[in-house]
Amino acid sequence: MRVLIIGAGLAGPCLAHGLRRHGHDVQLFERDPTVDARAQGYRIHINDDGDAALRTWLPAEAYEQAVATSCIPGGVSMAGPDLRDVTGIELPPGVAGITVDRLTLRRIMLRNLMDSTRFGAGFSRYELPADGTVRVFLTDGSTAEGDLLVATDGANSGVRRQLLPDFHVTVQGSRLIYGRTPLTARARESTPRPALEGFLGVNGPDGRGLALAAQRFRRSPADFGLPAADDYVMWGLTVPSRVCGPRFFELGAADLLELAATTVADWDPSLSTLIRLGDAGYVVPASIQTSERPDSWPQVPVTLVGDAAHPMPPVGTSAGVAIHDAGLLASHLVSGAPLSDAVRSYETAMLDHGFAAVAAATRNHAGDF
Repeated sequence: MRVLIIGAGLAGPCLAHGLRRHGHDVQLFERDPTVDARAQGYRIHINDDGDAALRTWLPAEAYEQAVATSCIPGGVSMAGPDLRDVTGIELPPGVAGITVDRLTLRRIMLRNLMDSTRFGAGFSRYELPADGTVRVFLTDGSTAEGDLLVATDGANSGVRRQLLPDFHVTVQGSRLIYGRTPLTARARESTPRPALEGFLGVNGPDGRGLALAAQRFRRSPADFGLPAADDYVMWGLTVPSRVCGPRFFELGAADLLELAATTVADWDPSLSTLIRLGDAGYVVPASIQTSERPDSWPQVPVTLVGDAAHPMPPVGTSAGVAIHDAGLLASHLVSGAPLSDAVRSYETAMLDHGFAAVAAATRNHAGDF
């Protein structure tokens, strides 16, 4: 079986490892020109389901490196803007998993897939020849043919737009600014202790919110022949629409940093200080999206994984759900069932699981824990 995967983030490589282990021909296509061409290295949490998929489908050495370079674990807390009253949150079962630096995990997963990965080749469109295969047209001018096309290209998936042109995505008025601050001595002084030791959510009464979490590596990625990485504090700020301005997505890194710092200027002063210490190379604007389960799903040799199938608000669950999807698809594709039956069974299970996760993420993002 020839499988074409659009997107070499985390879910795509997980699927590729599982399929290659069972002798299938896999090609990964990634629009970025290199693994680390842009800011994409933040602390992310992968829940138990996602962790189980990594453990099942990655080579043992790669999974061991993922665990070794994961974050020192900590708790989850909530606080108000003055940081005086901090409340610990008891997490439900199935959340534990592992917390990792995304770029480090991506490098680990792609290291043995470079011969199957083509960078600088984003998705343009696909065609469905009469013989039941799929032909993909890529942004580098090339094409590829396979038995199945899998989209792991995120919430703004081009594959999904062609497969499901009426798919409903709601974009909220509020925006996000993501960033990270190197964990220097000065930054440590400005980082609330709950964020140094785990995850801290700071909620204002007016739509503003700040997520803070330190990435403290158990072991340096350099121990495994990867580029060195220093500890840092990841932060994500929800900015109300009234603050964003019409040119929000056109702002440069310095302006985004200043906007973020100014947005929380009336909160505990340590927070704006921490933001202003942020690394401009890792400041990214983003929208907040959610989705509704589609009424119909075409039975063609094209399928979706993760946020490409079910965009959800950012509450720290989407990475684990996407990797779980990848593992689920791998298990169906190597089951021995006819391809169309395997894909149909996967999609039924994925849609149930994925849109339950969307509903939970939507509630959590609204503050309903």
